Amino acid sequence: MSRDQQPDENGVNDVRYTYKDYLTWAKTQPGEILNGVPYGRSPAPSIHYLEVLGELYMAFALYLREKPGKVFLFPFDVRLPGDADQKDEDIPTVVQPDLTVICELSKVDEGGCKGAPDLIIEILAEDTMHRDLYLKLRIYEKAGVPEYWVVHPRDRTVLTFKLKEGAYDTPKFYKASDEVPVGLFPDLIIPLAEIFR
Repeated sequence: MSRDQQPDENGVNDVRYTYKDYLTWAKTQPGEILNGVPYGRSPAPSIHYLEVLGELYMAFALYLREKPGKVFLFPFDVRLPGDADQKDEDIPTVVQPDLTVICELSKVDEGGCKGAPDLIIEILAEDTMHRDLYLKLRIYEKAGVPEYWVVHPRDRTVLTFKLKEGAYDTPKFYKASDEVPVGLFPDLIIPLAEIFR
């Protein structure tokens, strides 16, 4: 991908890319394509971010150990087709969520996941905040991701969005002293005091 094809600061670009293009890029090229627009990889995340990611991963991994379903850590490609019949190479959106929970394991293949995961968690960083809170929120909603969490490691807060009749309901806000019920698994509650140690 040449420099003149990079999106501007608003993500605007006349050129649109697909999963086929994504597969040809070197590992130093953009890490995601959102609606055909490539977005570059972020610098290494903060220690705080990594600690929160590790705690969340452990909570879900331990819960899922004896159950159907898996949790995947970044980097893990999630291909979100525009429609059910779209060929893999034509998919315009490839994301790499921080944490991805998938119960329908037929969606998992050598390339990652094709289709909407059951739960996606993004951990906010300065350079991805707008993308996670606005752009990806709309993409995940349209793709039919049933549950989406946005975790703010510095503020020690979590916003959860749950799909209801094709749209995300009013988000629920949780602070560090709260426990977050996982809509996907009614018997799983995540105590944020343990996540934000």
